[in-house]
Amino acid sequence: MNKVPKAMINSRRSGRPDAHEAARIGEAILAAAEAAFLTQGFSKASVQAIATAAGTSKQTVFARFGSKERLFIAVSDDLLKGRFSPAPASGLPLRDRLIDVAAQALDAMLDPRMVMMSSIITGEAKRFPELAQLANEDATFAGRDLMRKVIADAAQAGELCCNDPRRAMLMLQDMVLGSPLRAAVSGQDDMDAAWRQAWVSEAVDLFLNGLRPRSG
Repeated sequence: MNKVPKAMINSRRSGRPDAHEAARIGEAILAAAEAAFLTQGFSKASVQAIATAAGTSKQTVFARFGSKERLFIAVSDDLLKGRFSPAPASGLPLRDRLIDVAAQALDAMLDPRMVMMSSIITGEAKRFPELAQLANEDATFAGRDLMRKVIADAAQAGELCCNDPRRAMLMLQDMVLGSPLRAAVSGQDDMDAAWRQAWVSEAVDLFLNGLRPRSG
């Protein structure tokens, strides 16, 4: 007679799902939340309805994500998964490295679902300040850390005059993303690959022109 593993017995007794089931529940919650937020916005999306659609309870949703705001950010993180390289491209000139990271960021944020998520944050930030605060954290957008690392490494190597890499990263991020994202939110959809490449290249050139060391 085969014995049931002790860990499985304990899991059943405590009502806790095993690792596979826990992962499935997490994926189901994120999928249901994505559908709810993208169709209803943040304020109108119901956590109870999300839990029901995911086949779980409202208590489970809050136990996993902590708040509705953090669930929204988790959906955003899930949408951005796999959109960025794990590390800045190495062995390339500084300009090419910055263009590479900035292009990844622009492509990620112009995904129609991310455009909608960004529009929701902008439209509901005043009513839900925690949502805006979480969205502005560096950890929320993987591209920020990649961009900051390229700038910090360049500053350390003497390629840039920069005492605050994070501040410089935020400036470059706004140069790259600000106008295209506003255009996308307003319905403009003619920003093809060639346009994006040209936009990113010009933004990086302007950025470098302001921070490269001056001789003499």
